[in-house]
Amino acid sequence: MHRAYVTSDHDFESWRDAARALILAGIPPQEIDWRVGEAAPDASVPPPLPGAGISVPKGFFDIAKLAIAHDDPNRFGLLYALLYIVAQDRSALSDRSDPLVARVEAMAHEVSMARTRRIKAGSTSEAALDALRQEAEGCTRCDLYKHATQVVFSEGPADARLMLVGEQPGDQEDLQGRPFVGPAGQVLDKALEKAGIERTRVYVSNAVKHFKFEPRGKRRIHSKPNAGEISACRWWLDQERALIKPPVIVALGATAAHSLFGKAVTLSRLRGTPVTLPDGSECHVTIHPSYLLRIEDEARKRAEYQQFVEELAAANKAAGS
Repeated sequence: MHRAYVTSDHDFESWRDAARALILAGIPPQEIDWRVGEAAPDASVPPPLPGAGISVPKGFFDIAKLAIAHDDPNRFGLLYALLYIVAQDRSALSDRSDPLVARVEAMAHEVSMARTRRIKAGSTSEAALDALRQEAEGCTRCDLYKHATQVVFSEGPADARLMLVGEQPGDQEDLQGRPFVGPAGQVLDKALEKAGIERTRVYVSNAVKHFKFEPRGKRRIHSKPNAGEISACRWWLDQERALIKPPVIVALGATAAHSLFGKAVTLSRLRGTPVTLPDGSECHVTIHPSYLLRIEDEARKRAEYQQFVEELAAANKAAGS
C-alpha cells in the first residue's frame, strides 16, 4: 500500500503533484492510502515507469480544482481513480453515465453552486454574473470549444423576471460573441416587440454556449448539440438561474427544454402548458424562432408566428414584467 500526502484539506496543488507521481509509476487507485498532512520523513516517491507520460483533457483539472474543495472524505481517492481512467482514455471524462464521472461532477457542481451563492451574498448580482461570464470564457467541459470562435455567454439584467433560453449560438453569434443576433435573433426581436416586451429587460441565454457546426466549403452549417453537450453546458445555465432567480423561463425549442427539464421532451406535449420547475420557476415551452425561418408555406408561417408572439406575451404576463 502506498501512502500519498496532501498538505491540507483542500490543497489542489499538493494533490496534483502526488497524483501525477503515482500515475507515472502506474500505481492503481486501490493501492493508495491518501492522507492529509506533511509526508513522513521516510516516505518515498515511487519511480516512474520507463517511458511513462501523462496527458489528460484540461476539463479534468477544471473539475478537480472544484471537487478538491468538497467535504467528501473520499475526494482524493475518487479524483485519483478518475484521473487513472482518464489518463488511459481521454474520452472517458465525457461519459456522464459512468458513476464515477457523475459523482465527481456532482461534487464539483455542489462546490461551484456554493461559491456562486457566496458571490451573490457578498456582491451585487451584476458583479456575480460578470464573474461567472469570465469563468465561462475558459470553459472546456466538452469539445465544442476546440472549433468555436468564442464562448457566447448570455446577456440581460440580473434582475430580469423573464428568462429566454435558446439552443446554441449560430454563425453570427459565434463571430460577434452575443446571443440571438443572427437571422433567428431578428425574428425573436420582432416577436418580442409585437408582444410588448423590451429585450433589454429580458435575460437571454442558450442551453449550449459554443457554436456546433459542420464545415461545408467556406460555410459553417449548424449542427444540433447532443445530450452530452447539453448536460455539460447545463453547468453554466444552472448557475445563471441560481443568480437571477427568474420567476418565468421560456424554453425556445426542444434543446432548451431538454436542458431545463434534464431530459429529452416532446415539444408538442409541453407547448402551451406552463410547468413548475424544481426551483419554483415557471417554464413555458415554445418553438425556437429559427423554426419560423424554415417554414415555406406563408399562411402556416404567419399562424405559427402569431402563436409564438402570443406565447411570449403570456410568459411575460406570468412574470409580471
